Amino acid sequence: DATPALLERAKNRARRLGVIDRFQTLEAELPEDFGRLGEADLIWAGNSLHHLGDQRAALAGFAGLLRPGGTVALVEGGLPTRRLPRDIGIGQPGLEARMGAAAATRFEHMRSELPGAKRETEDWSALFTAVGLVPQGTRSFLLDLPAPLSRPARDHVVASITREREVLGELLTAEDSAVLDRLLDPEDREGLHHRPDVHLLTARTVHLGRRDTP
Repeated sequence: DATPALLERAKNRARRLGVIDRFQTLEAELPEDFGRLGEADLIWAGNSLHHLGDQRAALAGFAGLLRPGGTVALVEGGLPTRRLPRDIGIGQPGLEARMGAAAATRFEHMRSELPGAKRETEDWSALFTAVGLVPQGTRSFLLDLPAPLSRPARDHVVASITREREVLGELLTAEDSAVLDRLLDPEDREGLHHRPDVHLLTARTVHLGRRDTP
């Protein structure tokens, strides 16, 4: 990981769980630091490969670190997160769909600016094969928290939409931005802090590729 604070958090969690004696972290920036990572039986790449310009080369780098029989677990894709009904009674219906479209535009812009960026068809099974791994299928994990949400889940929704409001910025219309301001206002009775219809529904997909034994 390239973020020292997250590495420290991981260490603290390992300490609480009593496994700190077989746990270590490494601050590294990929792809430059592939050579520092060492061998592995399992590489978990959670929503991270798309932050590397040449995804095929990065996947080949992961494959090269695996011991025989080892696996790359690649978390990419899934389903768009939904937290609100299509029509929330304020603004134009379909707010989250428009936010998703804006996020897709921002994602493509982010990808285009990465060093060595290359467009790649996101057929992960084919890419595993191309770098010498044997595809082991996929599995999707559903998170379905219906309304009314618990306080921790509602806080998570508020935090996630707050971040999206910040990063999407000018990609949103003035009307949608105004609606989001209302949704994020803790004093507004139509806002996320009070609405009875706030929920959390999403899915993440894990793609598995194995290095064959000799």
